[in-house]
This record gives sequence, structure tokens and C-alpha cells, in this order.
Amino acid sequence: MKAQNTNQTTAKPQESVRGINRATILKLASHNPDIDRTLMAELAGLTTPAITRISQELIRADLLSESGSQKSSGRGRKRQSLRLNASGGYVLGISILAFNTGVTLCNLAGEIVAHKTVIASDLTNPTSTLNEIAKTVNQMITDHIQDPRRMIGVGAAIAGYLDSSGEILMQSPYLGWPKFNIKRSLEERLNLPVAIENVNRAIIIAETNIGITRGAKDVVLIRAALGLGGAMISNNELCTGHTNTAGQIGHIPAKLDGKRCSCGKIGCLTTEASGFAVLQRLGLFLSTNNGLEDLQRHGDALRTVLKKAKTDALISNTISEAATALGFHSAAPILMFDPEAVILTGPLGRNPIYHQAFKEQLQASGVKADIRGGLQDAIKQPSEAAAGLALSEHFFSPSLDLEPLIAATTSNSTPHTIDEGVILL
Repeated sequence: MKAQNTNQTTAKPQESVRGINRATILKLASHNPDIDRTLMAELAGLTTPAITRISQELIRADLLSESGSQKSSGRGRKRQSLRLNASGGYVLGISILAFNTGVTLCNLAGEIVAHKTVIASDLTNPTSTLNEIAKTVNQMITDHIQDPRRMIGVGAAIAGYLDSSGEILMQSPYLGWPKFNIKRSLEERLNLPVAIENVNRAIIIAETNIGITRGAKDVVLIRAALGLGGAMISNNELCTGHTNTAGQIGHIPAKLDGKRCSCGKIGCLTTEASGFAVLQRLGLFLSTNNGLEDLQRHGDALRTVLKKAKTDALISNTISEAATALGFHSAAPILMFDPEAVILTGPLGRNPIYHQAFKEQLQASGVKADIRGGLQDAIKQPSEAAAGLALSEHFFSPSLDLEPLIAATTSNSTPHTIDEGVILL
């Protein structure tokens, strides 16, 4: 199974050993506030002088700061501790989903600085949608970033799957977009490096780097909405599969004589455990012949159903049955995978009735993992998760370019401006 590293620092051929060590130090400072150089050297497997040299470079870039002193174990001078400077840089997250298209600006700690929903004039048209997203991004940078040289990169979470290069959008059944180089299209519009992923993968990467499962090495995520999707991280690596479509839990077989799924197969788990399944059991399922328009109508219907779940016994039981089906049929792959944590998210997954029934069924099936989600856990929303993807791919990365950041620290010149022009698809 192909896998992509999400937590440990792995270099590409052009990346230096110094870049690898620098990325390791940034991640240690992020995960261990006020860490001293001696402990950092021990955890990184480096010498203390090496830590000092690299940390001084990061301090010059305003990415680290010395946060006071800690008492030395010997008679020497007190040791200075290091802390990530959250305002030393910024990343942007973009979500492109049928019901959730927006832009989020975050600092280096993953804290939200600004968020704006993008109301696309025609979400089925990739050219106009990307133009509208670019306009929102550029305005957000103008409004909130004093020096655009502090912008480190962009992450994008999309309802679709890309090729193994992470550049070409191969399929997006909900959006109905054609095959094209979406990474290049965004980078041309934004003049910033862009990392793009399927929305479920973006969420799991964000959660294991800066979220509720930070530090976990083996995690399964299931996102329950109108459909079902998933993602897996094994030993800190994102599992992508042979064709880069791993995680499509909604299309595992669940019933031999079941209903026909939108994919054309019979008895997929989506027909038993998704938002579509809930609506169908309640007699609220409509035609999907009109593509995105009908999809959005179903989304509105599901939101209405979820609001009534607490007071309507029929709705509550229907939601519980769907969640039990998800727990039962996902238990086998989860048990085979043996993760530390299972995350359930999505508009349906966050519903407390659905989450509780899913959790109870998994536990009854012998799953010992920590099951997260529901209302008690703040799982990152898609554009915020995309910002977490940007941190993982652009900031905690051996390829991070310090030169513009150091220049921004030392320069007294007028901040640069960003060209708001866009390039057509």
C-alpha cells in the first residue's frame, strides 16, 4: 500500500539534511512549548551545538522565540527554553465542497485568524469558483497580513480524489468537475505554494499534527455526511492505496440484496449507514438526476432531520440504526488495522445520537481504540483542516524557505502587495 508521511520528517532528493533537522525542531517546538535545547537535542537525535545553530536561524526568521530560562541541573547558567512564535507566519486553508466552500487563515499554531464562506456563483464551474476563491484569499491577506512574505503556503481540501502526484483532480462526483491540474490552477491564481488533498485526508492530517489525535501514529477517520468517506494513517503515514483512492469506506459491500448505490454497485455501506440512507428510510430521498442541485436539496433535508432528532423518536431511531450499521460493517477493517484512535466526523457523524450508536457498536465488536468525535470533540472543519494540511506540507517541511521570512524580520521597507488578477482555467 502506498503511503504518504504526515508526521515524521522525510526529505525529497533536493532537500538538505539541515532542512530535515530544521523541520524536526519546528515540530518539537510546536508539540512541546518551552522546551529547552538539551531536551530538544535528545528528542531530535542531534547535538546541542547543532540545535543552537539551527534554532538561532529560526529565531532570526521569527519562527522561534526564547521564552525565558529554566534552572540547569548543574552549576552552569540557566538554560533558555524555546517556543514556537505563532505569529511568525501564516497559512491558508481552502475547502471546496458541495456544502462547505470557504477560506480560513491560521497562524503557525493552527489558531484561526480569519474565516470567510465563499458563496460560489456556479459551483459546477471550476473556473469561476476558483476565481471567486482567489479573490477571497487575496482580500483576506490584504486585510489581515501586514507583510505577505509571512505567508507560508496554502492547503486545499476538496470533495474528490487526485492522482498520485497530488496535482490532477481525477474525480469529483459531487462537484461534477472535469479532470484538470487543480494544483497548478490554484498556484497561478494565488502565487503561493498549494498542497491539495481529499477532504477526509486533510482532516486526518490536521488532527494528527495539530488536533485531537496529535502524536498518534495509527488513526482511522470516518466522515459521515450524505455519503461516507474515510482516511487512514499508519505509523505516521497517510495510506493512499494503489490508485490513490484508499479510504472509500462508503463503497465496501454491506448487504448482498441491498439497494443500488450511486456508484452502480448493489449494497454499498452508503446505502445502509449514510445521510442518504437516513433520508431514504424516512421517505425524504429525492431524485439525484439534477446533480449538484439535487445534492444540495438533500443536504438541506438532512440538516432539517438532524435538528429534529432530539424530539422525534422515529428520526432518532433511524439515525441510530444507520450508525449501528456503520459501526458493525466498519469494525472488521478497523480491527484489522488496529489503530490507536478512531475519529468520527461530518455533519451526520457529529450528531450525538449517531456518534453514540456508532461508538457502542464498535466497542461491542471488540474495537479497543479511543473513539473520538461527537459534540465533545472539536474536530476541525474542512477549511481549518486544509490550513492544518498547509502547516504539515509547507511549514513542518524540509523545503521551508527561510529567506523571505528572515528578510521580513530585518526589513523596514513597505510591505509587498499581492496582485489580485486571476488566470483563467
